[in-house]
Amino acid sequence: MDGTQKKAPKDAPETTANTQVVTAYRLTDGVVIWLTGDNTWSEWVEQAAVGTSAADVEKLTLQAKAWEARNQVYEVYPVDVTMREGKPWPVKMREVMRAQGPSIHPQFGMQAERGTQLKAAAYTAAKKTERGERKENREG
Repeated sequence: MDGTQKKAPKDAPETTANTQVVTAYRLTDGVVIWLTGDNTWSEWVEQAAVGTSAADVEKLTLQAKAWEARNQVYEVYPVDVTMREGKPWPVKMREVMRAQGPSIHPQFGMQAERGTQLKAAAYTAAKKTERGERKENREG
């Protein structure tokens, strides 16, 4: 294994995710936004319009690209999601982090508004020093 990605055979069918939503950044402030069913934008992925076929996703992407052409949003692209309690949630960690908001601390930003906290073990694990005490972010 040399680490390079292997190409699919030419006769293999094109694979697309069964369930996707469309995301972008709001141009005025850079906030992550999600295209909704009424062709508006929401800061919450749970309110995003869900495409269940390639044609659905293409339609949503074209709607979002129209917003991009009017300089309202930028970096439009579809995101794979799973359905949780009837609402979409991103599959990949990058998109989960974008959906949850800034990762500085769960008490700030979108996490506080949503009433949830980050569940990533990397953020909750305490690092120990040689003396066994918790290592804090401190200078010196």
